Amino acid sequence: MIKKIMGVLLLICILFSFGGCSALNIVNSYIEPTESIFKIDSYHLQITADSTFEEETGGDFDLQITNGDCYISVMAYKQIDISDDLTPLDVFDIQNEDLFSRRTNVNVIEEAKTQTLSQKNITKKLYSAEKDNVKNYYATYLIDFPDDKTFAWVLVSAIPSYLDENQEYVHNIVCSLSTIK
Repeated sequence: MIKKIMGVLLLICILFSFGGCSALNIVNSYIEPTESIFKIDSYHLQITADSTFEEETGGDFDLQITNGDCYISVMAYKQIDISDDLTPLDVFDIQNEDLFSRRTNVNVIEEAKTQTLSQKNITKKLYSAEKDNVKNYYATYLIDFPDDKTFAWVLVSAIPSYLDENQEYVHNIVCSLSTIK
């Protein structure tokens, strides 16, 4: 038994002496980041992201989270609180118009696409725009929960290279927005 323990310790020492940090990176690559759930209690909504995201406070959004490279901002609505003349898609368009009226060099990268996933309709549109001479990508989402008469306008902002490399990752976080029963 002692020989086995000594053998394992010797193997670990060899890995670290020849592999250096790369051996530690191999070990770390098998450790999954934990998930964090961020809630908007007044609208009975929640979004799930990995533990690299933290909640930002003090903004104009019902919820804003960031990992330092990307911001995900949520404005939630109850259908009963908006005009009878407005649909969730109208609110999506109004929010987008308002945001991009305050940006320059606005270009549509991807036209709006809608998909239905487990009791929610998700509309996404991707823009490129500049604020204070800094170019960003802005993915805007409408997440509509028709059965709950609740919806959210979600804004994802990041530099173009980050969003290009992490688009599916970020999209999955946004699509995790769900109602709390």
